[in-house]
Amino acid sequence: MDWLIADWRQLIPQPWANVAFALTAVLCGSIVGLEREQKEKPAGMLTLTLVSLGAAVFTMVSYVFQGKESDSSRVAAQVVTGIGFLGAGVILRGTGDIKGTATAAAIWAMAAIGMVAGTGYGGAAVALSLFVLIVLRVVSRLQKHLINRCEFTEVHIVFEPAGGKTLIKIEEALDVHEVSARPTELRLAGDNLLEARMTYCHGYRNHREFLASLAEMPEVKEIRREEKARPR
Repeated sequence: MDWLIADWRQLIPQPWANVAFALTAVLCGSIVGLEREQKEKPAGMLTLTLVSLGAAVFTMVSYVFQGKESDSSRVAAQVVTGIGFLGAGVILRGTGDIKGTATAAAIWAMAAIGMVAGTGYGGAAVALSLFVLIVLRVVSRLQKHLINRCEFTEVHIVFEPAGGKTLIKIEEALDVHEVSARPTELRLAGDNLLEARMTYCHGYRNHREFLASLAEMPEVKEIRREEKARPR
């Protein structure tokens, strides 16, 4: 079980040790990236894998400078600086809201884990990746069930079908605002209009933003919320 806690540089001869570090970094990035990919986040599996691999490679390169005039610690410092710029690039500022901070934090965390893999502690890197995965899943569920608890209501949306184009716009708005609900029970509402029903929670900011974006669509003629609420 030494490979779980020991420095792999003492267990694996070169150049195979560096190969093992790189493969471990790819594995770590894939573990967390798959979860981000499933949630359709800006930084998915490919991005986080490359971030982890890049950080591991830079860390391995820093070992080349040990004992020379250059300071090997500067390489690690520049990795942290570079990841800061990359994380800032995925943060989007909208109308009164900032999005992408969780994605930026995931990039930052994966860079740190990649550096752990690059130093030779592959077992620790994999364990940290699994821990980050648990945090992303558990904390997000706790946030929904404890912090954002609310009662869902039914929302009726009346819109012009426009040959199916409006429904596509509505589904795109759902994806943009990360609303898992989908329009159901489509039926004719008269005057060549369609009516769809959805679940809505005023306590969720993304739900409010979604309805606001619908209100700006000229094809949407009416948004009606039912007074009766149901717990969920």
